[in-house]
Amino acid sequence: MALHGPLKASIATAWMFGARLVGARPALTILYYHAVPDHLREQFARQMDILAAEAEVVFADYEGGVSAQRPLVAITFDDAFDSVARNAVPVLQARGLPATIFAPSGWLGQKPGWAMESQHDRAETVMTAGALRAIQSPLLRIGSHSVDHVQMAALAPDEAAHQAALSRSMLEEVCGKPVDEFAFPYGGLDDAAVQAVAAAGYRKAYSVMPERIGTGHAAILRGRTAVEPSDPDRLFRLKMNGAFCWMPLASRLKRSLRRKP
Repeated sequence: MALHGPLKASIATAWMFGARLVGARPALTILYYHAVPDHLREQFARQMDILAAEAEVVFADYEGGVSAQRPLVAITFDDAFDSVARNAVPVLQARGLPATIFAPSGWLGQKPGWAMESQHDRAETVMTAGALRAIQSPLLRIGSHSVDHVQMAALAPDEAAHQAALSRSMLEEVCGKPVDEFAFPYGGLDDAAVQAVAAAGYRKAYSVMPERIGTGHAAILRGRTAVEPSDPDRLFRLKMNGAFCWMPLASRLKRSLRRKP
């Protein structure tokens, strides 16, 4: 979901200050990246420095308490691109920050054959099976991004179930560990797709809709906020503080207005 533009940033700023004024409860914000290209490594490192200094960073499936003192943030990456292993993983390791990488199991070691969502993705290659195994650590988990990087909501129920179950088994064979988190490619989901993912044994699934996740959030589906290594500091801080959580409300309002005669 595109979060750029001065109008959206202005609304996010107003939303954040308004939430503070009314004493909104602290919540978890999950960020998601795609590529971290070589020329943006230092900017990505600066963003991680901001998180290390100003936030508490946890895994995306965190279900514990939330402090009002510092933002609670999780870091995820979709597509498992080589540039993430090359540029993001060393930065995360140096700062002791946890993260989850969601891999499309049918594209390992290949150039992606799906429609690109970001300008930085066009020259990327998906990590090989060996690279995925090598980067695993207590602070870095591997999750599923389906087999073929498909719009799960556009599939027949049996094909959605196949994508969820096969990707899990393929990645567990590669990683030698349980794989029980799933990120929906393109954020394409509906109730049937979520049910297919749950039936395949995933504990958590992730969309691309910004969401503030409060204490006790036990539902399988969690929203995430899109972030780019090129984001200016001010925009990055808005994102890490959950200031774009108004966007799903705006989207629902827009759809409702379109349905009116």
